[in-house]
Amino acid sequence: MRASAFKRYSILGQLGVWTILLLIFSVEEMDYSDVGVSLAYGFCKTLVWPLAVYPHYYRLLPLLQKGRLWLYFSLTFLLIFFTASLSVWVDQIFPFNYDYDYEEGFYFWGDVLYYMLLVGLITAVSSLYYFIELWQTNQERAFQLRQLEAELNFLKSQINPHFLFNTLNNIYSYVQTGNPQAGTMLERLSSILRFMVYEGSLDTVRLQQELEAVENLLEINKMKNSKQVNIILKTEGVKGYHLIATLIMVNFVENACKHSDAINNPEGFILVEVEVKEGDLCVLQIANILRASGGVDHGFGGGLEAKVFQT
Repeated sequence: MRASAFKRYSILGQLGVWTILLLIFSVEEMDYSDVGVSLAYGFCKTLVWPLAVYPHYYRLLPLLQKGRLWLYFSLTFLLIFFTASLSVWVDQIFPFNYDYDYEEGFYFWGDVLYYMLLVGLITAVSSLYYFIELWQTNQERAFQLRQLEAELNFLKSQINPHFLFNTLNNIYSYVQTGNPQAGTMLERLSSILRFMVYEGSLDTVRLQQELEAVENLLEINKMKNSKQVNIILKTEGVKGYHLIATLIMVNFVENACKHSDAINNPEGFILVEVEVKEGDLCVLQIANILRASGGVDHGFGGGLEAKVFQT
């Protein structure tokens, strides 16, 4: 069951429970009062018990989940005692102007204990629902994480073989012509492949290492045209302790290089900007330009936001 449907049914269930309690309290009072007063009694009594259930659900159960046991049990006891005392007080003020004698032997503390047991019971039932809802939420999160992991693994496998073969052909051509760029290009390509082989199977990698691979990728494309100076990488806020999902940036940058004419067009450009903002939010922005067959330049860009981790 999806979380939205689960929550919808839970709301209907809560309304059903409070309605049943309203009827029970009202019918109980009908032995001593008329219908109007009995309904008023049941309504007031039903309003009292949620004062224990909902604060316990939304405020105290998270304390239990965090392991703060003493604080949880102390506050829960005080909350249930307060609600039980209010229930006894409601019993004492009803019915308003009707003559009603309490049974002999009525003891305030006995009734408080009685209501504490009842309020504690319904609070325990709400606690069961809390943990069911928590389990449901964790199941959905686990499913979403599995989907994201599958998408990330697919993304890692998308490094274009054309880039590798094209770069090797360039290196071969440089070697044949004695171009001094051959050694540098081979070194950068070797660094990228080493990163992909040894780090690519990891879940996370240092952001600086990922950016080194991006830089090598851009430099290789820049070296393919000695007149190209508009392939640029800008970084801001990157620290040595930042971690990120492996190869997530390399794939986007490689795709931007693939769909750009910056190699053949000295006026073309590829701009990659990486900024780590407050809250460890890493923002990747990529812009390039592609010369269409009709001679019209179309600029386009893309962005990615992701959380970086800290070692």
